Amino acid sequence: MIQLDAMAPSLDSMPKIFSLSDLKQRLPGEGDSALDVTLRWLEAGVIRQVAPERPVFYRVILGEPLSEAEALQALTRTFPSLVVVGGSALWRQGVSTQQDSRLECAVAEPVTDCNLSHVGLHHRPAGWWSVMRQVGGLSAEGCYGAAMLSPEMAVADAAAFRDVWMPDRDGIDWRRLSTARLSTSTEALLPLRPVH
Repeated sequence: MIQLDAMAPSLDSMPKIFSLSDLKQRLPGEGDSALDVTLRWLEAGVIRQVAPERPVFYRVILGEPLSEAEALQALTRTFPSLVVVGGSALWRQGVSTQQDSRLECAVAEPVTDCNLSHVGLHHRPAGWWSVMRQVGGLSAEGCYGAAMLSPEMAVADAAAFRDVWMPDRDGIDWRRLSTARLSTSTEALLPLRPVH
């Protein structure tokens, strides 16, 4: 593995997902040295940044892509507001027979670029999180530590914003959804629905 200088920790000693502040804690002296080490690792292609302008990184290990749990850990460190939405939330709660090909997530942060190719990030307005708390739109389950929409809210959110993958209508087990909660979720999102 690349050893940059005697004072720098080896990349192998770093967790698979780490932040610039994690590296600063392992280096003596000024914070600039952590930035220098990070830039060298990026240039060497041994780490990647999770998202532009966000100081969270993951080690690149050939033939070993990030698992879903690792990807969600990296995403929640990068975007603290992250919530699993759309068909991704339905599949993970057993409400859909169709599996997603990319992980659909919503974030409050305006930056939705992500270097994880199997992740789709979608911006949600600030009022969206208030609605989630008011109507209980989050699932009690969660997904590897990340918040996840309830099945009813996942359907209502996808209908309101129309920017996430959803399974075919026949691929959803509608018997597992509460009509009352679906109606409440749909009504709660009406004021936030973008004009198309």
